Amino acid sequence: MHLQDARINNQQKEFFEIPFWFQPDDHMFNLRADRFEQLAAEETSDWHKYLTFLANLCRAQQILFDRHNNQQALTLPQTDHEERPLSTLLITSHSPLINHLFNELYTLLEQQLSPTAIQVWRELRQLEQQELIQLCVKAFNQQINLAQQDYTVWINAVLQIIYTLAAKKLAKEQIKPIANIGYCPCCGTDAVGSVIIGRGNLEGLRYLQCGICNSRWHSIRAHCSFCDSSHNLTIQNIEHTSEAALAGAEAECCPNCQSYRKRYRLAKQQYADPIADDLASLALDIMLSEEQWRRGGANPFLIMT
Repeated sequence: MHLQDARINNQQKEFFEIPFWFQPDDHMFNLRADRFEQLAAEETSDWHKYLTFLANLCRAQQILFDRHNNQQALTLPQTDHEERPLSTLLITSHSPLINHLFNELYTLLEQQLSPTAIQVWRELRQLEQQELIQLCVKAFNQQINLAQQDYTVWINAVLQIIYTLAAKKLAKEQIKPIANIGYCPCCGTDAVGSVIIGRGNLEGLRYLQCGICNSRWHSIRAHCSFCDSSHNLTIQNIEHTSEAALAGAEAECCPNCQSYRKRYRLAKQQYADPIADDLASLALDIMLSEEQWRRGGANPFLIMT
């Protein structure tokens, strides 16, 4: 490369603006379903059944997302300019729509449900609308108690639909960085994990992902996504593995706060999804737990007891 060409390239990089925020993809639930199916096919334990079921759940979510996308039934609530664009107001101001989504989701999944799951759904559907909305708010705020854990997957599935629909209505100018870098600038949810872009102008950049509205936002890789420390961060993984999820999964470990969040290198696993791959790489969590690291990142389909 000639010196002049190098200067031009350096100038282009200098003036290249890194996008802070990406909206969710219109087909993201189907893409996630595809990934769950890929991961389930490689799983030899009973966990295979859960990953397969989640693939079917994501297919149902995509149907409902497509059905309600661009409809006037969902409007963005007015918030103070200091607030994040999507708060629990989105839940409390859309009670009829949320109730409708629960009924639609149950209809789509009914034939695939186990007797135990049908009983859980029966309990959910017997709740008064206001009780259901209060339960959704608690789930959104990660305040579900142990007695309500059985409802978590279904509630989060509905919350994902409505918050992803809302995120599609936002303009990038509305999304600003917030102080807690590990929390979604759209809805305030703790990031489920992150991806490291594998190609193009954004190659090597880290984007955190929200598990509820499915937004992605840029965060500097050299900083802990919990405490923002840039000292002695380490990356841990399971070496010499042939399992798809573990081959691209890593954990960013911070000795300052003793926490870790998982990330996925798209250069190694092009179709990695922070929600699906998290559930398929729990062996990494077990290893880190044994080393006394604290897990961070809220996966809506991982029930912690």
